[in-house]
Order: sequence, then C-alpha cells, then structure tokens
Amino acid sequence: MIISRRNIVIAAVLVIGGLFLMNSVFNSSGAEQPAGPVEITTLPAQTPDATTKPSAKPTPNKSPTEIAEPLTPDQLASPGAIILLNPATGTRGSNIGVSGVGFDAGATVDIYLQVREGAQLESLGFAQVDKGGGFGGFSFRIPEDLTSDTFTIVAQQHDGKFKASAKGRITGSSVSVKLGTQVGKAGDTTTVSGKGFAPNENVFVYFNSLAADPIATLKADGSGGLGRMSIKVPFGPSGDNSFIFVGEDSQSPVTVQFFMLTFYPTAGISEYAAKADTLISFSGNDFGPGERVLVYLNSPSSTPIAVIQTDDQGSFTSTGGFVIPFELTGKNLLIFIGEETQSAVTTSFDVLPYTPFAEPSTYGGQPGTSLTFYGAGFARNEIVRVYIGRTRDNPGKQVACAKTDDKGALAGGSVTYTIPANAQSGKLSFGLVGDKSKGEATATIQVMPPSGPVQPDTSSGDQGAFVCSFDVEDTEEDTQEGSAE
Repeated sequence: MIISRRNIVIAAVLVIGGLFLMNSVFNSSGAEQPAGPVEITTLPAQTPDATTKPSAKPTPNKSPTEIAEPLTPDQLASPGAIILLNPATGTRGSNIGVSGVGFDAGATVDIYLQVREGAQLESLGFAQVDKGGGFGGFSFRIPEDLTSDTFTIVAQQHDGKFKASAKGRITGSSVSVKLGTQVGKAGDTTTVSGKGFAPNENVFVYFNSLAADPIATLKADGSGGLGRMSIKVPFGPSGDNSFIFVGEDSQSPVTVQFFMLTFYPTAGISEYAAKADTLISFSGNDFGPGERVLVYLNSPSSTPIAVIQTDDQGSFTSTGGFVIPFELTGKNLLIFIGEETQSAVTTSFDVLPYTPFAEPSTYGGQPGTSLTFYGAGFARNEIVRVYIGRTRDNPGKQVACAKTDDKGALAGGSVTYTIPANAQSGKLSFGLVGDKSKGEATATIQVMPPSGPVQPDTSSGDQGAFVCSFDVEDTEEDTQEGSAE
C-alpha cells in the first residue's frame, strides 16, 4: 500500500488533537494529573524548496489594549442603588443636579439634605423612577446660610427598600453686592442688596480704601443677605470710585464700582453794587451736603473772609456777614470753594463811591454871621470835616467838624461856622469830607461887605489852627484803653 506524506501529516494532527482533548477532560473532572509534563511533538509540514527551522522560544501574541487587573469580589457584587451629584462641588446659592440608578421601576424616591454628620435630614423633594430604575432632572439650591464646608444628599425609596447617599463640597464664597445706582454725587443715597455673607454678621462698608475708617456698618440677616439697605455716598474724587464690603466674620471682600459726578455749584450775594460799610450776605446751591464753603476775596490764596456750612442738600441761603471795608474800591471778586468737594464758583460786585451832599443854613451873610450845615449820604457814624479854600490841588483849611448819625446824615446845627471878620466879600466855598468814606460834599455862600466893625470869633479858627473835638475824644479814649491794658 502506498501511503502519501500528506496523509501521514493529517494523521499526526488528529492524534495530537485527541490527546489534548483527553487531557482537558481529565483536568475538569478532577482526575490526577501526570507527574510531569506531557511532551508532544508535531511534524512540521514541509513545503517544496523551503527549509523549516524550529524556533528556540515561542513569541506570545500581543493585544492592542492593556489587560485590566483581575476584579475583586467587591467589584463583582451587585451595585445596588446609587446617586450622583452634578456637580459635586458648588458655591452657596448655586444649583446642584441629582441623578440615581438601581431603584425599583416606577418607585418614588425621597431626597434629603444633611448639612453635617449627625444632623437632621431636611427634605428637598422627591423624584420618580423610570422603567430602567433610574431618575434624573432633580436639582436643588445650596442654602446660602450653610455654615459647613461639606454636605450630604440622601435618596431613599419611599418604601425604604433602597437608600443611597452622596457627599458634596462647598468650593468657596459666592458673596455678591448690588447698588441701586452706581452713578451719583456725594450726599446721594443709594440702596444696597447682597448675599453670601455669614449669617447675622456685621458688614463694614469702605470707600476706595480699606486703610480708612468704614463709612457705614450693615447687618446681614440670618441667611447672610443684605436686603435693600441704604448708604450715603461720601465725598470722593470725580470719576471712578469703589465701595468695598467686608464681612466681619467671613472676611469676604467684594468691590462695587461707583462713578462720582462733578459738582457744578452756583453762588449769589445780596448786593452786587454797594458802598463800603454795607453788609453782604451769601446764597449758594449744589455744593457738597454738610460741607464747609470757604469764601475768599479776590484771591484763593488769601485768608477766607467767611466760612459757610451747607445743609443736607448742599445749599445755603442769606448766610454770612461780610461788611465791605472802606479800603475796597471798584470791581471785586468773591470766590466760593467747597472744602470737601473742592468745587468752586465766583461772583463779582462793585464798590460804589459815597456821593454825599450838603447845604448851608443860609446862602449869604456879613462877617460875624454864624451858619450851620445840613447833609446826608456820608458813612454812618463817621467824622465829617469842613474845609475852606479846598481845591483839587489844595486840601484847604479845616474850620469845623461834626459826626454823622447811624444813617450817615448831618443833623441841623451839628456843624457851626461863623464867617470871620477878615473874610473877603464874595463867594466862599466849603468842602465837607468824610473821614472813612472819603465822600465829599460842597456848599457855597456869598460873603457880603460888613456894615460895621466885627469882633473876631476864635471858634471859627481866626486865631490859629482848628482842633476838632472828636479828635480829642478819640485821643482820650485811646489813652484810657492803653492805661487799662
């Protein structure tokens, strides 16, 4: 019988397969294993014109992915009911989603919040389980008054059969503050609302700098909120400013921008044209509320002539007491500057000259005739000196004096003059000049030729220089004051 090489190879393969099968059966049935390994030799199939060499070491097959470690018994256990938080971290006041699996289909699951370990469960609501045993679409809001940094969500099937929990964590503070208006002027009132502070803590309000003292102290409620409280805008520079809110306990600062508008004040005076010794009062609007307004005359580098306090609206009316000095003449400037706002406004006024008038009790007389003068328009309570021979280039000779009343008038008989015996016939002019006002009035009489001898009158200055009695009084008063000192 002729047996081909091909048939021999096939037969060898069948024998080897049978032996391998028998060995597997024995191992699975618990039969004893042979003492040593069974060596099985196979004949390699040969291909014409090819040389086959046995490999010294077999190369294991490589998988494109890593092979996981063997699973533990816990991992092989039934998962039961579980819940997941999405996200598992959040800030106070943020929303957290809750989903679950492993519950009975169609069951109701009650969901609770536990703020800390051992605390009582607080109901958040319930979720309905779908046909697959899961639920989703449930969310809750982390309480803003939550004081702990962690919390636990508990989901329990209504019949108590399944229960699961998951922990969440607070990632930080969610402090926020809003102003009713973020544009205004100093003295305006704006409302404040906020959240995220510690419950019942004091909230200090600073303006532009934490180094300064707080401008206000607010009180957070039990949930750490600020409910539409009011604060007054302090003085600050025009443009961008900021309110800074700091919780006393939480130390959580939050900054809110505020744009400060510029003040454009106005000012007025009671007299825009007046004589010296006139009292001028001031009025103004749109300065800073409750600030001092400094009033300067002609130059802001000089000493203020008045200091005015504004009201809560930044206004003042008919305030101040500036008496125009006699040394002031012509056009002048008043400068009003707010001490806090540094806002400024000016107004001008004119100092009018005194223009008094006077007339004699008679318009003519012979030497030896006594006459008096009437006059008005002088400064109040000033000395008026009477001169003869007064011209633009000659001050004249003083022959009489008098003092005006509190209205600047010369009463009849207050000035007496007797035409001297040596007076020349013709026109005689008098100049009446106020000491303080420098106002000058003129009066003229006609001197008639004497009808006979005239006795000299020493009171009129015939015998020497005239001495005004008011000068003597002033000298005596000064002497007495000096002695008293």
